Amino acid sequence: MVFSRVASSLAVVCGMGLVGVGRAVTPVEKVIELLEKLEAQVEEEGKAEAAAYDKYACFCKEQVDQKQYQIEKSTEEIETLSAEIDKLASEISALDSEVADLSEKITGLKKDSADAQAIRDQE
Repeated sequence: MVFSRVASSLAVVCGMGLVGVGRAVTPVEKVIELLEKLEAQVEEEGKAEAAAYDKYACFCKEQVDQKQYQIEKSTEEIETLSAEIDKLASEISALDSEVADLSEKITGLKKDSADAQAIRDQE
């Protein structure tokens, strides 16, 4: 902004007395014009970069939020599955002991059946 005021003032000072005289553009005026164009271009690029940065920052925030949510959900799922594994492990243990008890009963019943068959065979 200050630069454009200085450039405008310089153009006015250099051009005093030459207004309306069909004169050629001086090298200083060309430089001032180029500097003004450069200033406008730099401002446009700055705005474009700021917009791109804002978009990227928003994307990053969304990604962080999404990853945080996924981590929380996965942690909950791990806890749930760990509890289920513990529950099933205890059920397996209980069923193993029940199988052992039933195996003993079967063995005893087979022995009793064999003894009864032996007694029937002797009679």
